Parts: sequence; C-alpha cells; structure tokens
Amino acid sequence: MDLPHSPYLFMMAVGDFKIYKDTWRNKEVNYYLEPKYAPYAKQIFGNTPDMLEFFSQRLGVEFPWNKYAQIVARDYVSGAMENTTATLHGEQVQMDARELLDREYQSESVIAHELFHQWFGDYVTAESWSNITVNESMADFSEALYAQHKYGQEASDAHNYRYLKSYLASQRDAGKNLVRFHYNEREDVFDLVSYQKGGAIVQMLRTYLGDDVFFAGLHKYLTDNKFGNGEAHQMRLAMEAVSGQDLNWFYNQWYFGSGQPVVTIDYGWDAGTKTQTVTIKQTQPDKVFQLPLAIDYYVNGKAQRQRVMMTQATQTFSMPLAAQPQLVNVDAEKFTLWQKTDNKPLSEYVYQYSHAPLFVDRREALDAALEKQTTDAAARALVLAALKDKFYQLRITAIQGLKLDNREVAKAAAPILRQLAATETENHVRATALIALSQLKDKKDEKILTAALGSQSYLVQGAGLEALGEINPTAALARAKAFENDAHLGQAVTTVYAQQGGPEQWNYIRTTYDAASGRNKYGLIGALTQMLGRLNDPTAFAEDVDRLQKLAVSPQFKARGYDKMMINVLQKGAEAQAGKPNAAQNQATVAAAVQAIQQSK
Repeated sequence: MDLPHSPYLFMMAVGDFKIYKDTWRNKEVNYYLEPKYAPYAKQIFGNTPDMLEFFSQRLGVEFPWNKYAQIVARDYVSGAMENTTATLHGEQVQMDARELLDREYQSESVIAHELFHQWFGDYVTAESWSNITVNESMADFSEALYAQHKYGQEASDAHNYRYLKSYLASQRDAGKNLVRFHYNEREDVFDLVSYQKGGAIVQMLRTYLGDDVFFAGLHKYLTDNKFGNGEAHQMRLAMEAVSGQDLNWFYNQWYFGSGQPVVTIDYGWDAGTKTQTVTIKQTQPDKVFQLPLAIDYYVNGKAQRQRVMMTQATQTFSMPLAAQPQLVNVDAEKFTLWQKTDNKPLSEYVYQYSHAPLFVDRREALDAALEKQTTDAAARALVLAALKDKFYQLRITAIQGLKLDNREVAKAAAPILRQLAATETENHVRATALIALSQLKDKKDEKILTAALGSQSYLVQGAGLEALGEINPTAALARAKAFENDAHLGQAVTTVYAQQGGPEQWNYIRTTYDAASGRNKYGLIGALTQMLGRLNDPTAFAEDVDRLQKLAVSPQFKARGYDKMMINVLQKGAEAQAGKPNAAQNQATVAAAVQAIQQSK
C-alpha cells in the first residue's frame, strides 16, 4: 500500500478466518469469513467483481487500490466500515445455504455501499464531518445504482422508495441540513439525512442532469480531488463545469437547506378549450422549493410529456389536448423528494396501475386502492390484481394491506391467498401470505400451513408455525418443540410460546432473549410483551419488564428513537394485565419502568 489515504481508514483484523480468493482485472479480491460460513463465500460476496467492473466503468475511474478484501467480524458497532482496500462487515452479512434462500437485495446492498466508498470516501474523502454527504449520500445512492444494473429498474426503484419513506417517516430529522456546520457530536451527522435523504437528493440531481452529464460530473469530482479531500461545493463545481449550468439553486435548497416540499395537487379539465390544468401548491412554511417536474398526460392510451419548473408557492400548468386525459401523472419520473396529497380520482389510479411504467406508479395506485377496498369495487379489483403483480414487493404490500375483517375482501382474496401460501416461489411473498391466510381462521387451511413447516426457507417455515398457532394452537405448540434448538426459528417459536404456552415455555423465551445479540433481541420484543400480558407472578413480571427497560435505555436502541416504541410496548403489556389478580402491582412496575426510560439520557 503506497498510496495516500486518510488515517481513520486504517484497520487490522485478527481472527480465525477462512479466505476465499477471487480476482478482478488481475487484482486480489478476497473474502474473510468464519470457517462455518466459508462454503458460502461466493454466494455471499460473489457479485463483488461485477460491482468493481460496473462502478469502474460508470465512474470512468478504475478501482484505484492494489487489492480489495472483505472481512466479517462479530459484535461490530456498526453495519460495516469502508477501510481502504479492506471493508469490515458485521456478522449479519454471513449466511448459510438456507439463510441465503431468503436473502433480499437489502442484505446485499451493503456490499455495494461499502465498495462505492473506495471511491467516495477513500479515494476522495470528506473534508470534514459536516460534509459527510460526499461520502455517505454517494454510497447510499450506489445501492440503487447497482440494483438497477444487476436486478433491473423495479428493484432499484423499490430500494429508493423504501429509503425515501424511511426518511419521511422520521420527523426528528426534518429540520437538519444535509451539509451541517454545527452539530453537538460527530455521530449526529450519521443519520437519515446524510444517508437516505442524501441518496434521494443525488438521484434527483442525476435525473435532472441526465446520466451522461451526471456521471461526467462524478468523474471530474473524483479526478480533480483524487487522494485528497472533497466537499459539497466541489461536487457542485464539477457538475456545473460539465453541464454548463448554474446549480446554486439546487445545492442551496437541498444541501445547505433543510426539509422538503409539502404539496397538494389538484386537476381541472376545460371541455370548451380542451385544456387540462394541474395546480400544485406548496404548503411548507418559510420557503418555496424550485422543482423541475415531468407531467405525463395519457390520451387514448398514449402519454404526452410536459416538462415544467415550479418556482412559486402555488402554480398552475396547462396542456392543450385532443381529449380529456385518462390519467395525469405528475412527477412522472417519480424522483422528486416531497410529501404530497394528490387529489387524483380513483379511476385515474386504476388506469395508472395498468398503464404507467414504473414501480412507484403501481405502488401509489395500490396505496390509493387499499384505502377504498371495502367500499369500492374498482379499488378491490386493483388490490386483487396487485396480489399477482409481477414484482414481488408489490405482492407483499397488497397482502399486508388486505382488510380481511371485511367479508367481501376476505371472500375475494381467499382463493388467491391460498394459492400464494401453497405454491408461491418467492419466499417473502409466501411467508406473508401464510400469515394473512391465518387471519381467516379457516380450519381447512391447516394443511397448507402444516406443509410450510417442511420448507427449506426459514422465513416460510417460521411463518407457517406462527400461522398454525392462529388456526390450531395445540398443534402449533406441539410442533414448536421440535424447532427450539434452531436459532433461525427462535422468533416463530417464541411467538407461539408467548401466545399459547405456560411457565415452561416462557422460560425458553427468556433464555432465547438473554442469549440473543442486541440486534437479534429486537425481533423477540413482541413475544416478550405478549408474555407480559399473560403473567400473574409479580416477581417474574418485574424481571421481564427489567429486560425490556435495559434494552430501551441502551445507547444503540435509544439513538434510533426506539425508546418511545418500547414505552408503548410496555404500556400495552400493562393494559393486558387488566382483570388479573396482581394487575395493580404489575401495572405499577410498568409505570416505574416507563418513567425510568423517559428520564434516561
């Protein structure tokens, strides 16, 4: 190693590793795993050479280092770390053959993320923590970029959509600038703004400039600042140099400003002039965002695109058309970071689901239909169609959104759910269908649920056991015993035991919870909470509350704002005690724990 790089990117790993040796362009590409997982090294990390080739070509800068290694370590404080030439991964990246059957791209995306840091983070390093966006937002962006290359546009769009929604759901981050010159601690900048929001902003810039200009800008930024430091202004200057545009407006509102547009969208059709209008109103306080938008007007099955620039708080755009459109699709490229209320009629959402080309088009239409599935036949038909959508994540969304307590919805969905639960080849969809099917409480479905217990997929097997617990609790309790020693099924076993078991099974839940690592404890919270609602013994109750309280005040848990979730969980456990002999004492225990969590720092 004779090339310069930042001191914080040094790392030494010592352990009992098996090394799988791969190559790319005659450079070593090695994977260091625990011996148990060495046989699966190629399945876990095998796309790394393809990532190296893809990123090198896309950026026009060949991977700059003499080799690349990926090392897996236990109890690592973060998910992964982009040490120069040697990425360190937490143990969660290791999987055996059965676990790999259930792996989604979300698990693989960290491999792309850390590799992209070898350019954005190591080759050019953020000038300060204030400018961490040029490291982390870029690496976050790379996850969807590689998904697009390897798995297609829908996988990429779904990945982006998930991250965008996670940012928008976090109100505590809304007031933070992407570039922050003032913060209390360095760790404060490693948040949903620097990662998820920042990645969405990079994607917006890519869409606005177009791929040729955007990637030329990244190339210039890297080559101008190689083996040195970079910041957002230098990224802006590189993009301006290759595009010939002044991009201060974009960087000022997205990098050096906070928040996002909050908009309402309304529509009007003038039959006399055959003109369609779209009125967009920004309702967020203090400032107006400048928004480049594409609007698609579908007339007689064909889309006409209008490109507009929104610069005012309320703006109306007009389009003369041959006939009233079947659909007006605002933000047709689906890249704008905003919160919107779209007052589009359901009929247009139905048309959008069938005719608009993108994953987000169908997801938005499905969300609209799910809201009206119990009262509108067209909405219900869309939801049923989505149960068979070509992309598996939309099938999952449709299943999870079914209101099966409605008689008409349940009757229409039941045959499809049975088919999905019995024959679906995508494990996440099948597992979701099994859980949904159990909500119908139909004894004749027991055969389908029992068959799932023989699946090689842990996800399907666990869902089958939990679902069986809803249909035949006695059978589920008996079958769960055989899975007690399989850690992969621990959550399913503890769920059945919490709902149907007694003191003997509850001790298993406690033992499993105590033995789990911090990350794996999260999945057991539900079972422990259900058990709280059924406990009578005040001593055991207090011990279990203490378990949850300690997790709630742990730095890793509290930093994510999960302490508030734990308070809600404990309070539900207290409510479930109502009417039990020791309810007053147990509820007082919860009240004291809640107070302690609230007062913790």
